[in-house]
Amino acid sequence: MASAGTVRNIIPASAQATADVRVQRVSDWDVVDRRVRERASNTLVPDTTVDIVVERRRPPLEATPGSCAFGDHAKRVYAEPGKTLGVATEGTISTDAAIAALESRAAVMEGFGLLGFGYHSNNAEYIDLNSIEPRLYLLARMITDVASGKVTVP
Repeated sequence: MASAGTVRNIIPASAQATADVRVQRVSDWDVVDRRVRERASNTLVPDTTVDIVVERRRPPLEATPGSCAFGDHAKRVYAEPGKTLGVATEGTISTDAAIAALESRAAVMEGFGLLGFGYHSNNAEYIDLNSIEPRLYLLARMITDVASGKVTVP
């Protein structure tokens, strides 16, 4: 988003731009920050300054080898009744699970919840009721497989 000036055809006294940047690894934020600051230091209009404010809000979910192995097992379990499970294996999503993963060495997964549509919308968010039974099956099997040692959780 960008905004500047109050009328057209005049160089504005001030301008502002806001961007949302997603990264695959927490360490990538430093690279993005450095590159933005480097480019902003090369001002195109004489006697102007650029101020950069970076807010690191939601981290990416970084899959560990343990979480990938756990996710692969879950995919196999979910395939038994003929279902396909999408599990995040790269830091491509911003999720509360990523915050939990920053504080834990355990396998933290995203994608086990109920299927739905219209996420985070005011009036259109809903869950697919047909996803409840298969997801309960997945949950029960994963608990059973962990408890019996069939799959390990780091």
